[in-house]
Amino acid sequence: MEDKRRQILNQVRTGTITAEEGAARLDELASENAAGTATRERPAPAALQPAPNAASVKVVSQFGSAEVVADPTVATAVAEGPHRVRLDGNTMVIEHVPFQEEDTFTFGMAGRRIEINGFDFKTRRGLKVRMNPDLPLVASVQAGSLRVDGVHGPITAEVQAGSCNVNDFRGPINVVAQAGSVTASGCIDSGTSKVRCEMGSIRLSLNKQSSVKITARTTMGKVAIDDESGEHAIAGSGGKEVTIGSGAATLDIEGTMGNVRISVG
Repeated sequence: MEDKRRQILNQVRTGTITAEEGAARLDELASENAAGTATRERPAPAALQPAPNAASVKVVSQFGSAEVVADPTVATAVAEGPHRVRLDGNTMVIEHVPFQEEDTFTFGMAGRRIEINGFDFKTRRGLKVRMNPDLPLVASVQAGSLRVDGVHGPITAEVQAGSCNVNDFRGPINVVAQAGSVTASGCIDSGTSKVRCEMGSIRLSLNKQSSVKITARTTMGKVAIDDESGEHAIAGSGGKEVTIGSGAATLDIEGTMGNVRISVG
């Protein structure tokens, strides 16, 4: 039984089967063990129907760093670090839980002992998610950093307080940062993309294979666009437009308090 249990857990860890399917198989294995090995022959159990793979991934973090990296060997997504996983329709939701139930904070009155038990500030906060690069991703971080690497499906990301870094994207992106910097690099050749930052800088790098019409503006700061013809800058509330390739896609960039810099090449 123990070998079968390890095999199921390893399949969940590597993403061969989903967490829900793994739980069902473990329940079935436990039921068989509880029934014992009776001398009479029992009919073979019906084949377990595999749980359907999720069609998108959502990562939620209230506090701490979250990293999402592409892994083509994973069917949907696999998480490392303190987290909970659930299905919401056809979306796999991974919730970052840096503070576990066993983490205890005890504060006494003056003269009494003050204890902080069982919390590792360096290793317990981080969340790392490996996901199939072709699936859509929605990521939300309340306070902390978000890093996305190699996800080629559509990306929607929101960071309220902290940095947002998106590398090697291929699909449309929709990124919002309330207070913090936004750095992104990749290719846009279809769909509608938006980048917003209220308090912080925006740095975007697009490769030459992109085909997009860009509109960039900032209220209090400077917009700088570097393309093959050199740097073009405009300060204040004005906007700057530039077209890469045939302009098949659109990208709208808006900053409130901070500079916007776009490079092409």
